[in-house]
This record gives sequence, C-alpha cells and structure tokens, in this order.
Amino acid sequence: MVIQKEKKSCGQVVEEWKEFVWNPRTHQFMGRTGTSWGLMIRPKTENLDVIVNVSDTESWDQHVQKLNKFLEPYNDSIQAQKNDVCRPGRYYEQPDNGVLNYPKRACQFNRTQLGNCSGIGDSTHYGYSTGQPCVFIKMNRVINFYAGANQSMNVTCAGKRDEDAENLGNFVMFPANGNIDLMYFPYYGKKFHVNYTQPLVAVKFLNVTPNVEVNVECRINAANIATDDERDKFAGRVAFKLRINKT
Repeated sequence: MVIQKEKKSCGQVVEEWKEFVWNPRTHQFMGRTGTSWGLMIRPKTENLDVIVNVSDTESWDQHVQKLNKFLEPYNDSIQAQKNDVCRPGRYYEQPDNGVLNYPKRACQFNRTQLGNCSGIGDSTHYGYSTGQPCVFIKMNRVINFYAGANQSMNVTCAGKRDEDAENLGNFVMFPANGNIDLMYFPYYGKKFHVNYTQPLVAVKFLNVTPNVEVNVECRINAANIATDDERDKFAGRVAFKLRINKT
C-alpha cells in the first residue's frame, strides 16, 4: 500500500516559512541563534583572500582605500560627538523606562585604540606597503547578546594547520590581547541603537613567510559562543587566506 503524504495548504507553508525566519520557541533567526553568528574581516575581499604584492602599489592600494572608508566613523572626533565615554568591564544596559522607542546611547570605540593599525599618521598604509598588513576582525551585530556573566571576550588567531602556523610568523593585536570589552553590549538593534559602533580587533602580521599562501583562522572566545561546532563552520570564527608576495 502506498502511503501518500498529506499535501500542505498554502497557509501551512507560509506559517512554516515564518517560523523558519523567526522561531519564538528556540529564538532562532533563519535557523540560527544569536550565539551562532560569525566574524567578518576587513578589508572586505571577494573570496576572503588578502593578497599583497609589496612592490606593486595597485595590489594593495584598493585595500587601503577600503580601510580608510571603513575606519572613518571610528575617528576620535566623530566618536566624541556621538557616543559616550563608558565604564569598562561591565555591560551598558539601558532599560526602556516605559518608552518603547527610548533612544539608546552607545559607547565610544576610538580609532586610536587600534594602535599601529589605526592608520593615523601611518606612512606604511596599514602595513601593506611593507608586507606587515593589518586585518580587522569584527563580530556580526546580535541583538541583546551577552557574552556571559561579567566575562570579557577576546579574539585569537592562528594558522589552520601546522605548516600555516609556521608560515604565519608573529603578530600583534589591538586592543591588547584581542580584547572586546563588555561595555559594547548589549546591542539593541539598528532602530533603537542608531549610533552604535561595533568594536574591532586589529591583527598586524609582522613576518609572514613571503610568497606562500597561509590559511588563518580567527575565533572569538566567549562563554555564550560555541566555536567548535563542525556543522556550522562560521560559528564564532572566520577563516581567510593571507599571502605576501615579495620579489
């Protein structure tokens, strides 16, 4: 006997689609929870490949121009005008006070916090002209995300395989140790958190083995973000290829 599946009505299909987009029971958006969102890198490249030919200005100038534009909102003067100086080490919680659209303030993330990757007074163009490029890491915006009970977060980077680790060489991170302070959370959404500035971590690669493709993976370490789920290779991490060509 052939058992025929019951054909779903148009209304059922629509309801299932709506639940996929936002599931109120599991708090999943498009099948993912807030803790499963990943990281992004800048400069933004088509295939997550950061390739630099040190002697060829055209090969890295596009990266520099993208970074100039990307970091402009982080200028200290702009941050001072729009955002608050916050107390580090604790969440910047802002109750609605009975007003649904109560505007949320944001904490300053100043460009100078990026140290040698800030691009301020930098004749090396974020290190791209000398083969010591800066790559910027940022986490996707997640509404009402908390890292954990008063636990700070940090970003760590490493070569994906043993040979990658060897060829990656040394690097430094800004802010120190790749720290992301709790004061930048929670995020209340674009509608309410108009001037919100995402915190960044800059990684300056100092002595990558030249003329070799190096696979790099950066992860965010936080109590509420799982980075070891092989079913979701973008959860709390980002992988990219780095190549410094020298003649």
